[in-house]
Parts: sequence; structure tokens; C-alpha cells
Amino acid sequence: MSSMNRRTFTKLAVAMGATAVWGDLFAAPSRVAWRERRGFFPEGVASGDSDSGSVLLWTRCPQAEKSSSAELSVEVSEDQSFRRVVARAITTVSACSDWTCRVLVAGLQPRRTYWYRFTDRNGNGSRIGRTITAPSLDDSRPVAFAFVSCQNVNQGAQNAYRRMIFEDERAAEADRLGFVLHLGDFIYERVWYPEDRPQGMYDRRLRDTVRYPDGEKIRDFHIPTTLDGYRAVYRAYLHDPDLQDARARWRFVNMWDNHEFSWLGWQSLQKFQGKTRPAQTRKVAANEAFFEYQPARMARPSGNSLERFSPPKVVDAPITKFDDHGLGQEANNLAAIGSLKGYRAIRWGRNVELIVTASARGDGDSRRGPRLQWGQASGDDPFRQRQRGNSQLLQEPAFADDSRSGTEGVVP
Repeated sequence: MSSMNRRTFTKLAVAMGATAVWGDLFAAPSRVAWRERRGFFPEGVASGDSDSGSVLLWTRCPQAEKSSSAELSVEVSEDQSFRRVVARAITTVSACSDWTCRVLVAGLQPRRTYWYRFTDRNGNGSRIGRTITAPSLDDSRPVAFAFVSCQNVNQGAQNAYRRMIFEDERAAEADRLGFVLHLGDFIYERVWYPEDRPQGMYDRRLRDTVRYPDGEKIRDFHIPTTLDGYRAVYRAYLHDPDLQDARARWRFVNMWDNHEFSWLGWQSLQKFQGKTRPAQTRKVAANEAFFEYQPARMARPSGNSLERFSPPKVVDAPITKFDDHGLGQEANNLAAIGSLKGYRAIRWGRNVELIVTASARGDGDSRRGPRLQWGQASGDDPFRQRQRGNSQLLQEPAFADDSRSGTEGVVP
């Protein structure tokens, strides 16, 4: 961030739909009458995609139905008691973004632990979150991070995060995690209601986590059909206490896989019971919900609002023409896929570079979404590592057969 001026930084924040905050030169005690009231922030707080001088913060603060928007104050401090606040600003939550907000804070120091919180006009405060900025580009100290994926709250509690927190709190400072890389399937949009599958799943009792307001039932499971449905499943997942605590402790680097959109989905197509159908409207809804609930530095190709996603208008139209790479050339398909650009590169000091790509090859080796690929990067340092993740399914998945009853023997 040292080479970026405030004008460029503000433009970057607008592209990501985030409020821009520039840190103060000198720390000072908080002037906000904050008192923790987690019930006003039921999905907690989160941070993501930090670099050596900035970080993206997130929360959700639903308001009474009579309100269309509300203001929150956000503070970033060098200490947990907020006696050394280095950044403060006012941000807005509104009904059009499901009461979520994204705040991009800059002017921070490299490899520094910061604490942050949100407060409404009545002094009701979020829980306190913790985040860490990336090291400077020439920092050669070792890097520790974890990668996770494929979490299904419908089928079980997310207590692996509790173990991660337990170990990290007891680790030496130099050995603690710098960030968590989430390789996708943050949600599973395919939900079983317990009464529809009383036998459970894999000998596990199904948890009644979410009821879609306008979902579609296919055999014995339910899928979202609108933006409200995708939002509902994100909220349900973030009510898991272990997942919520993990997001409050570490900055996450998030990318989607297939379930953020559809189990047997690729591009903007869905396949159920042997039939492939266009689903451009659902693809856009899935991208909008991902954008609203994940603090990730992803660009929107349209709109300059800091409060809303500004989705493109699409219709569900057949996709019949594909290019040499397998990409469907139908206009609504291209608009739906392009409604959120997830590809980005993130550096963590001298030793780690995360490269998240937005498209996979159109051959049979790219059936799945994000994947972990380690290899030596170019340069003189043989220990520097480069990570690459693919995020877009271009070809019809061949890893599951949805003609079976239930999912026994089928990769989910």
C-alpha cells in the first residue's frame, strides 16, 4: 500500500463495493460508547484478503423492517481494549445488501495484529474481531496458514474450526496462523430437511439449519431458486459458533467451488435427474450472495454503489454454442459468469504468493473448482512457494451421478 495514494485507494474500494477508510498517523483512544451486543450482529464479523497495508472488514447488522438503511461506526485498533485506535469511519448497511457491509481499511502496518469492531448509533456493538496484515514483500520469515473446504452444516457441526482455534491460541507467536485459505463449498446449497430424510446421512442426524423461502424440492432435498434463498443459507452457516469464531480470529481468503452455485452446476447450467437446464438468474443470485457475505477483493463489472451488488439483468436461456475451451457463448451465460470476477493474486511476504484464477481448462482435468497446486515460483529463492486455485467450472462435472436415490456412494 505504500505506493498507492488515497485517490487510487478510493477507486479500488468502490470497485469492490467497500467503504474506504485510511488509517490515522497517530493512535488515539476510542471515542465510541461501545457495548457488546452480539444479538444485533447475529452473523458475527470477518476480515479477508489483507495485504501489507490494508484489510477488508465485514459484518451484518439487520435493522427493523421500517428502516431501509442504517449507519455503523467501524474502528480498527492496535490493542484489544481500543485505547490505540488507528482507523475509524462510518459505513452503511441497507436492505438492498441484506444488511451486510464491506469496509476496506488502509494505512496499516505490515505483519501487524489489529482488532476491529462495529457499533450502531445506539452503542450496540459487534463482537471484537482480530485480523493480521500481510508481511512486507521482502519479509522472508516463515509463513503458517491452513486451508479448508467443503463444510456442510446441514450434516454436522463445524468443530474442526474449534480445534484449529484451540491449537492456535496455544502456539508460539511465530507459529500461529497468518490466514485461512478457503478453497470453496463454504455453503452447500443442497439442503435436506430432517423430515424428508429421517434416516439421516452417512449415519449422521441431519440438522435443521435452513428453510428456503422459495426453494425447489428435487427428490428428497431442496435447492435455492432466488437471491433470498442463497442469502438464507449463508446466514444459517454463519450461525454455527465455531465457524463464526474462526472468521473473527483469522482473515480468510475465500474462493467458490460448485456448491456456492449448484451441486451439478458449471458455468450457469444446472443438472438434476439427468436433465441439464439453463440457470443464469440463479448464477447471478449465487454470485451476489457470495459477494455480500464474503470479505474478498472481488471486482464487480457494473455499478459504482458502495451498498449494493448491482447485478446484470439476465434470463434463463438455452446455451447451445461453446468455444474451443468449452465456454458457452450465449450472452446471458457470459453476463452471469462475469457478474463477479474472483481471480486475484495475494502475496504474503517473500515466500508465499496465492494465485486464484477465474477459469479452468476445458478438458477432463478441470472437473472440479479450486484446487491446491504447489510448485516453485520463478526467482532466486528455491523455497518461495506459489499456490494456484481454479475457481470456475467450464465443463460438465463427471464426478457424480444424480440419477441415484440419495447420495450413497456419490461424491457430494
